[in-house]
Amino acid sequence: MLAVVLGFVALTLAMPLRTFFTQRAELDQVRAANSAIERENAELTRKVNQQGDPAYVEAQARARLQYVRPGETAFVLEVPGRARAEQERRRAAERAANPWYANLWDSVATPPAK
Repeated sequence: MLAVVLGFVALTLAMPLRTFFTQRAELDQVRAANSAIERENAELTRKVNQQGDPAYVEAQARARLQYVRPGETAFVLEVPGRARAEQERRRAAERAANPWYANLWDSVATPPAK
């Protein structure tokens, strides 16, 4: 009789315990997602504050857009062969991504460069 009562109690508690542990795991996942969102929010807030700084805006305009102040002279140096080397590197990456039979067909179908 005691075994039947203990079995009944165990079966009665099994479902609520399973629900409890499932909800605890879900709570941990939500907390981790919330923490990640808070970190992303802090990073974006830092970037927004940085965008409001006139010195940062000027530095970015000079670096990205090659802006100069009135009276300054801008010089742009072009390294010879850099564009060709970049094109060759891109072409090699494309060949590496292709299957072997596509590279074989390309080598047969394309005339050699002069």
